[in-house]
Amino acid sequence: MLTNRGECYSRVGDVTQDDLDVDQVLDRIESGESQAEIAESLGVSPPTLCRWLKSDESTAKRSAQAREESAEAWLDKGLGVLSKALYKDAGMDAGAARAYAQECARRAAIRNPKYSEKMAIGGAEGLPPIKTEMSLTEATRQIAFALAQSARKTEAKE
Repeated sequence: MLTNRGECYSRVGDVTQDDLDVDQVLDRIESGESQAEIAESLGVSPPTLCRWLKSDESTAKRSAQAREESAEAWLDKGLGVLSKALYKDAGMDAGAARAYAQECARRAAIRNPKYSEKMAIGGAEGLPPIKTEMSLTEATRQIAFALAQSARKTEAKE
């Protein structure tokens, strides 16, 4: 909501842009927290937070850099869930873990274009790759499938 002086207030409480600790918000973005989660914790709407992060050129550049840097954190989240899904006692559905990892990979690719490039996969050392083009999402899918197969083989042996 805008006051008669043009100051921007959130819908919840009396949080203003001046109350925003930009460095803390950028650290949270970089660590993989979504802007929606951050906005909710601050008591503002996501569009308000986005507008504040674009309020001046310097903050906008720093915000873009933080989003780009967050790609690695998103990949780590997905791989962490896949790793946990390998253990039978974790009680995780392998399909759900794979879907979560794929979503994390998608979010990483949105935040940093280098994670959406095609890459060479497979092949023995010194030989050409088996498959020369694969998206990050497809690579994540392949890894999740291999991990699930490995977990099934381990369970079968026990």
